[in-house]
Amino acid sequence: MKKIISILVFSIFFCTEVWAQTLVAKTSRTDLPEGEAFLLTLDYDGNDSAAPELNVLDKDFTVYSVTNSYQTNIINGQVSQRRQWQIGLMPKAVAGTTITIPSIKLGNTQSNPIQIRILDAQSLANPNNSNNPNYQEPRKGPRFAVRGEVDNQTPYVQQQVNYTLTLLDAGGLQGGAPEVVDEGKNDWLIRSLGEPEVSSKIVNGRSLREIKFHYAMFPQKSGLLKTPAFRFNGYYLTQNGRGADPFDDFFGGSFFDSGIGFGGMFATRNPVVLNTKPIDIEVKPVPAENKGSWWLPAENVRLYAEWNPKQPTFKVGEAVSRTIYLKAVGVLESQLPDVDFVEANGLRQYPEKPEAQNGIEQGQVVGVKKITNVYIPDKSGNITVPEVSVNWFNVKTGKMERAVLPAVNINVEAGNQIEPQMPMPAAPVVNEPEQIATPQAEKQNPMPMSAENRPTSNPWNIYTLLLAFVMGMLISWFLFRRPAKSVNGEVKPNVKEAHKEVIRAAKENNFRALRDSLLIWAQQKFKNQRINNLNDVIKAVNSKDFEKQTEIITAELYGSGGKDWNADAFIKIFEKADAKRTSATEDDKPLPKLYKN
Repeated sequence: MKKIISILVFSIFFCTEVWAQTLVAKTSRTDLPEGEAFLLTLDYDGNDSAAPELNVLDKDFTVYSVTNSYQTNIINGQVSQRRQWQIGLMPKAVAGTTITIPSIKLGNTQSNPIQIRILDAQSLANPNNSNNPNYQEPRKGPRFAVRGEVDNQTPYVQQQVNYTLTLLDAGGLQGGAPEVVDEGKNDWLIRSLGEPEVSSKIVNGRSLREIKFHYAMFPQKSGLLKTPAFRFNGYYLTQNGRGADPFDDFFGGSFFDSGIGFGGMFATRNPVVLNTKPIDIEVKPVPAENKGSWWLPAENVRLYAEWNPKQPTFKVGEAVSRTIYLKAVGVLESQLPDVDFVEANGLRQYPEKPEAQNGIEQGQVVGVKKITNVYIPDKSGNITVPEVSVNWFNVKTGKMERAVLPAVNINVEAGNQIEPQMPMPAAPVVNEPEQIATPQAEKQNPMPMSAENRPTSNPWNIYTLLLAFVMGMLISWFLFRRPAKSVNGEVKPNVKEAHKEVIRAAKENNFRALRDSLLIWAQQKFKNQRINNLNDVIKAVNSKDFEKQTEIITAELYGSGGKDWNADAFIKIFEKADAKRTSATEDDKPLPKLYKN
């Protein structure tokens, strides 16, 4: 009998323990604004040491944090144990939908399901929502909201569309800049328009902080497109401990009793994820008026230029540079066309590689392309530098336009040549020297000398002239045997050293060093000629093959390219020019005759 009673008592106790195992789920709120996280609490009474199976939440929620606690109670000698899990969740559903927190298993026990309604956070952003079915009374509405707006829903392809993302914050929102949700498409190019604007406003009786981010968006194809969604990943802080949150009374809820996310000593970071909604954009194609030209949809396009120096003197064979700027409002730098330079008779042009960059002016993207063009005149006289033009489409007027840099007339002077000088007298004679009628003499003596006015010969004058001539010859010999010095006082290399520098620069494809070395080499080799530029070197060498090689060097030097540079071929031709002996011809003499006999 005692045995039977013991079995019954044990069975009753065991059944009571089984019956006492419960897993209860509850949430801080069941109506949740889109983008906000909430807290799911699981309370378990029982003796199972297993953990709840939370993987069932992954389908519709993002799990941010999981904390657990244990509590053991002993009352009148009876031991009971309670376990609790607090799970921070972010719904993946959009506003206007209802989702269900499914039953969660723990051993042989399951929790109760809970329905969550996702509210439209735009009710915070719009002040007049009294007729909105989702409208909530002030002080109980969403704390955070986001909206996106565009200024043009019917742009042309590649035309700038201004996009404004507005964040409204009533709960201490923090975080970085929004990011574009990448859907694997390349339909848009997006650029930020600078730092956000921050202001305060009153909406539905609540004080809000308004944060605006501005973007320039460029559709890359025509047809119906949707703007990409922007996502803001942020957080707000709550103080640890029940009832310690400063917003608890303001919003009248228990949501802030426990924080979600990573806790600190004094506060807990609670995640907030806000997404904008895509906007339909009808993108118009390139109009027929463009006629196959480079497509440049802009609000304004300008061309302007600067000479270097600002007021240059043009001479045959001497380079003058001109910097041209192409500036377009509402256009990225990648959309700017190349600038074409029309050929001009008597003027060689060498455009350098262009540079392009973006800027921001008055909330608009500004693309700027900079091109430096080097001009080298081939002949003297009046030469017209052709106009530069760019076709573009005015998105304001819907018409094609043309930006023009007008043509410029320049006067080209002759190149640096040897100035005529008076010949030096061969030797003094006793007889009276014959007066030579030169333009200089005529200018100094407009009236012919009479016999009375002619100077008479003086033997002391003759000896003085003879002594001056001898002294001049000695000084000239002394100066010419000394090594020449450059402007800064350094000794210039001789012909052999300059020859080595030319070969070295040619092998290294260092065209600037090659140009300088060629000038020094020619100045030393052709001492009786004035060498100031490569054109003077060409004239001194007097070789068609050398002239062609020098043109290639000039093209490479000033960035036009297009000609094949061959260092070995240049060196071979240069060696021939260096081996050529120079002779003092009539044209090479330092004091050429003014008139032929």
